[in-house]
Amino acid sequence: MKLLYIIPFIAFVVVLYYLISKSNKAGAAEELPKRFAHYQSIDSTATIAGTEVKMKLLQTSMQRIAHFLTVQNDVILYSVPEKNENTFLKINPEGDVADSLTLNAKPEDIVFLKGFIIDKEKQQYYKWSFNGVKMPTKISLQNADFKWDEEKQRKQLDDIAENSEAVCVNYEFDSPTPQKAVANGLQTVQGVNSYAIITYFIGDECFQLYTALNIHQQFSSSYTQEMLWNNLFKRINNKFSYDGEIVKTPDIKYQYFQKQKLEKVRFSGGGGGAPGFSKMLYPGYLFTDVVYKQDTLKLKEFMYLEEEWHTSEIEIDGKNIGALSKNKAQPVKHIKGYMYYTNEKLQYALFSSNDHQIYLIR
Repeated sequence: MKLLYIIPFIAFVVVLYYLISKSNKAGAAEELPKRFAHYQSIDSTATIAGTEVKMKLLQTSMQRIAHFLTVQNDVILYSVPEKNENTFLKINPEGDVADSLTLNAKPEDIVFLKGFIIDKEKQQYYKWSFNGVKMPTKISLQNADFKWDEEKQRKQLDDIAENSEAVCVNYEFDSPTPQKAVANGLQTVQGVNSYAIITYFIGDECFQLYTALNIHQQFSSSYTQEMLWNNLFKRINNKFSYDGEIVKTPDIKYQYFQKQKLEKVRFSGGGGGAPGFSKMLYPGYLFTDVVYKQDTLKLKEFMYLEEEWHTSEIEIDGKNIGALSKNKAQPVKHIKGYMYYTNEKLQYALFSSNDHQIYLIR
């Protein structure tokens, strides 16, 4: 009779051991295939060496780095390495830093428009990207006193839309002071008036037109977004809105994601008292080959993988691996994918793992 009790108990222990072993195996780190043992970490080194070429960290920025290609095939990079420090680098076709310009101003006062650099606060601009001159030029103002009639404004707006290849629009509001109360009357405030400042170039001359007319039909938000799109790595895509869509290239080849032990991570809720939530994340390393000419740079980067969602643009063996992030706390630093740019006129390539860093390969 004891045997009848012992056999089910042994079976139970065996099944329990199997389930525990399976669970531990699922949560354990994956063993790294030998072929990835010599990949170099971009988290810990500023230079990734290949057989003949190197990839070196060129710029880091507190804000997104902007890039613009001139007709002379100089690449202009705009970054904000420190608070109120706006740095512009000029990379010549050989891959050397040929010149630089630094402006001490609030980044929100600086506009990078088709290679021109505009200081909105001082109402001046720089042609440095094109001629190397570091002295600013004063912007010519039009209708700053709002005395033009509607017909004259409309004619000027039509002329800008037809002839200018570089336009940006800012909307401002005047703030009238309250009227003093008369006797026992109520204190009154004039209505707030909005107006637009249209900054535009004809050739290399900059003008600003002030107008209170409705200009949305001529200068829509999509039009101005395209004008200010200083990005060699991405193209505008309404689906991706502000971020843009990474231009895919065969020179970036994602090879493998090594999963470490699965973690249950608790995130705080968003604004408005939203409740917190939990996610199951795999910490691990993404292994990638970056091809330049006849050489291949082999790099790895630590990040977190969530398999439930597929918001990244990273595919391995033709399959999207999930959602990737650089951290596991709010705000989440999402990783869409790696970015790469070169052309036949350049003797180097640019690479970026995120919008705040940029590397040069040569």
